[in-house]
Amino acid sequence: MNNVTSTRTQRRRGKPKGRHPHNRLSAAFVRSARPGRHCDGNGLYLYVKKTGTRSWIQRLVVRGRKREIGLGSVVLVSLAEAREQALANRKLARAGGDPVAEKRRSLGVPTFAEAAVRVIEQKRGGWRSAKTPRLWTRSLEMYAFGRLGKLPVSEITSADVLETLFPIWHARPKVARSVRLRIRAVLEWAVAMDWRKDNPCDRLLPVLGPQQDVVTHRKALPHGEVSAAIAKVRAAKPGKVDTLAFEFLV
Repeated sequence: MNNVTSTRTQRRRGKPKGRHPHNRLSAAFVRSARPGRHCDGNGLYLYVKKTGTRSWIQRLVVRGRKREIGLGSVVLVSLAEAREQALANRKLARAGGDPVAEKRRSLGVPTFAEAAVRVIEQKRGGWRSAKTPRLWTRSLEMYAFGRLGKLPVSEITSADVLETLFPIWHARPKVARSVRLRIRAVLEWAVAMDWRKDNPCDRLLPVLGPQQDVVTHRKALPHGEVSAAIAKVRAAKPGKVDTLAFEFLV
């Protein structure tokens, strides 16, 4: 009697201690299980709510982070199908992949590069210069797409953006500021589209630290060439203000 009671109690508690379970549940148990989480193996759990609703969830460690993936309702996904999907997810995670990202990608979540194209197209009509879209595209291709381009916008972290910006933050301060603002605009669009809850760019400035702009000094015009330079400017017939400003400067 005690052994039977112990077994029933263990079933209600979910994952048992000791050896990892494998195919622990049965179709009959899935239909009759009490509220709680019941472990089947490979991180697969039957989740029964107090209302009686039954669904499959899987717990995995993906790239060092604990994740929980919903695999669907028991009504739509059988025990065998849930096991098959759980095993595929586990293999993908062990190979360095991300089952959560793959699922979101299958649902249409765009990559950062795809989102950037959409944002640039949406902003194009409000920009005064025709060069601005090209500048956005070129800077993101050069400095952001290498790290962020293929990542779904829902999966980009502060660490991803930090590693993108840090190599240029002090070496090319002005460019880095522009790239940060453009990355932020793309991820802000993702927030508006409900693919993210926050914008990781907002937490980076204290970590990146203050910048020192590189000052480039122009070579001075030799005194003997000043007259010729003024004559050349006058011959070009610029505006009167421009001519006077140049003469005042030299």
